[in-house]
Amino acid sequence: MKEFKGVWIPKEILIDKNLNDKEKMIYSMILYLSSEKHCTISNAYIGEILNICNIQVSRIINSLKKKGYIKTEIIYKENSKEILIRKCIPINTYVNTYKQISALPINKNVKDIKSNNKINYINTKLKNENQRDYSKFDFSKFYANEF
Repeated sequence: MKEFKGVWIPKEILIDKNLNDKEKMIYSMILYLSSEKHCTISNAYIGEILNICNIQVSRIINSLKKKGYIKTEIIYKENSKEILIRKCIPINTYVNTYKQISALPINKNVKDIKSNNKINYINTKLKNENQRDYSKFDFSKFYANEF
């Protein structure tokens, strides 16, 4: 399983009116962690990250399954009803899971931050110097009633 670093919610999922917020988060996690077209993620792990109980995670995963967003495949321990592995398989008809691969390094086309900050500081200083000084002005003459 990939190391979980965060959630990026694709636009298709974010604007989907059929899903509530928790369903969007969990479905996005399943999409992100799906290597080899499935992910093995436990309810306890999801619950720990989202700060919800395992029962609520189970209900959300069943809801995603009923709505047709994922399929689950359960592998039981030998001669037992205890679950060994649950595979969550996303059905990609709902979302474009295109991953952008860039050949350019990050911040290649961005202005130099130091020079940009220096220019902003100079512009701010010039604006402040060109402002009028009203410290000696008598504002009381603008009032109808005298104090």
